[in-house]
Amino acid sequence: MISPAHADYDPSRLARRSARLRLIRFLPLLVLAVSLIVTHQLWQDARQNALQALQADFDSRVHEAAMHVEQRMANYEQVLRGIKGLFAASVSVERDEFHAYANALRLKENYPGVQGVGFSLIVPQQQKQRHIDMIRKQGFPTYTIHPEGEREIYTSVIYLDPFDERNQRAFGYDMYSDLEIPRDGDTAPGLRRAAMERARDSGKAAISGKAVISGKVRLLMEMETDKHAQAGFLMYLPIYKNGASLDTLAERRANIAGWVYAPFRMDNLMSNIFDDHVAGLDIEIYDGDELSGRTLMHDSNRHGAGIPPPLLRTVRSLDIVGHQWTMAIHSLPSFEAQLDREKPQIVANAAIGVGLLLTLLAWLLVRDWQRNLQTAEYFAENEARLKEMFEHLNSGVAVYRASPDGREFTITAFNHAAERIGKIGSAEVIGRNVTGVFPGVSKMGLLEALRRVWQSGAAEQFPVSFYQDDRVSGWYENYIFKLRCGEIVVIYDDVTERKREEDRTHYLAHYDALTHLPNRTLITDRIRQALAKAKRDKTRLALMFADLDKFKPVNDELGHDIGDLLLQEAAKRLQDCMRGSDTAARTGGDEFIVLLPVIETEQDAAMVAEKICHALDQPFELAGHRLNISCSIGVAVYPEHGNDEEQLIKHADIAMYYAKQSGRNNVKIFRAGMQAKP
Repeated sequence: MISPAHADYDPSRLARRSARLRLIRFLPLLVLAVSLIVTHQLWQDARQNALQALQADFDSRVHEAAMHVEQRMANYEQVLRGIKGLFAASVSVERDEFHAYANALRLKENYPGVQGVGFSLIVPQQQKQRHIDMIRKQGFPTYTIHPEGEREIYTSVIYLDPFDERNQRAFGYDMYSDLEIPRDGDTAPGLRRAAMERARDSGKAAISGKAVISGKVRLLMEMETDKHAQAGFLMYLPIYKNGASLDTLAERRANIAGWVYAPFRMDNLMSNIFDDHVAGLDIEIYDGDELSGRTLMHDSNRHGAGIPPPLLRTVRSLDIVGHQWTMAIHSLPSFEAQLDREKPQIVANAAIGVGLLLTLLAWLLVRDWQRNLQTAEYFAENEARLKEMFEHLNSGVAVYRASPDGREFTITAFNHAAERIGKIGSAEVIGRNVTGVFPGVSKMGLLEALRRVWQSGAAEQFPVSFYQDDRVSGWYENYIFKLRCGEIVVIYDDVTERKREEDRTHYLAHYDALTHLPNRTLITDRIRQALAKAKRDKTRLALMFADLDKFKPVNDELGHDIGDLLLQEAAKRLQDCMRGSDTAARTGGDEFIVLLPVIETEQDAAMVAEKICHALDQPFELAGHRLNISCSIGVAVYPEHGNDEEQLIKHADIAMYYAKQSGRNNVKIFRAGMQAKP
């Protein structure tokens, strides 16, 4: 056994202690070296974090800019679709109707950036002079189709609003001619024509079809006095002949009547799309994927010469109604000035000071403290960031804690947007059961959706639904998902205005704007439904064609305002003569169709027709005028006079013609001997 004295004198142990002592002498240098290394790393991290923050801000602004461009162009496409619906709902759209519709859009207020909306009519060569004479008689004595020259067809711009000095330069312009007669400033010949042909060929129904935009062109609205000629482009939607079949490419080409379109000046357009969130960025937009001066359409910083190379840059491809644009974005010095250069230097100086003044133990303690503090700050910043995002979201956000069985839900969080939408403060809802705060969720079906998501864990897009309680009512769109902690999150938006606009668009597509009667589209659908029911139930139905007698003199002598009042009053009288199950529709001008879905005999239809004739034969007192008109009615009965809507409509029209020829103000039921009008 070794004694203590021998143990203390162990040479190997002394050697190890001596080595440790020598190492301790270098401890300050070691601390300094470590502090320098740590200082350099902290400086690099701070610099990289600052650069990443700037990059994140840059990426966010780029994403918003791209999203704004695509969303705004989608909105403009909807404007053209609305005008296309106007054409689809009318037999013909007159200049004053087009102007009234365009004025109602309030383009400058609601759709900033678009220069106007117009209609380009196809004019065959043989009808050119008659077309020019007709437009001149409408109050445009100098109207002509330009550019001059003989071509197989012309596509003259006949409607254009606002009809200001710039837009008047396009009045009568044949956009189809730019292949044969290229315009200076276009990137290639035939860009307008190519876009119009793509739009024409893409349509599959009278109210559908794809919008198409042209490549980079020089618009006619560019004036010699402009200091800078802006690049432009045009958006087209095809207008087909009403009622024509459009199933095949050949049918669409044969039945094209013209195009509604909108011209855009790029600089004006982008100045209305981009706002302060793109400040400090140079945004360039190119037509297609080629980045060159030839395809450059917009440069937000085209006057900024002598700028140093950018710190950040990116290129994004934009899908503009099926046409590719390329957006190149560069950071400008004003944006790069946000880069935090002071923080990295402060971190370096502090770390050096700590390394020189503190011992290894103190330095380690401070370093641990700093790391803990940084971690706490990181989580605190994340928490604050998430809370700020939660409170500033434009969509309502509510968080729910489920009961153990997943049947009841208590509100645990409620952001500002939710307060605004629900018209109730968060203090009034936190901790309360959802059905106690929003009693309509059960009827709406949202409560069952919460239970489904809690049970399955799968997110659910709840369809747009109507909600109503004592505080609010409207249409809402909800997205529901489950957090890992088990809480349920509902993100929702009030889409009432959007729903109303969709309903209004649907109404305009199926009802006559003047008389509020169904239009040709809706009455055709109802005829088909009534025929299907009559065939199934083996019953009869009647179809009437009614045409007002002596209406045209009233319209010509007293004007369209009196004519419109007369049509509205005639429609009311016509409806008063019918049952609730019957349908009356205005199909154009002074023509009406009446559908009696169930009758017993022809005499039933004749009695209704005689009742209508009698009602319309009574004097009309309108705006100080006593007006006398009548009507001629033709009647066709299923199944005696036809088995489908085309036969019934044709035979009712023939019978109406015979009623006209028989002295007007009478009713004729179709007979086999009646011939179509010559």
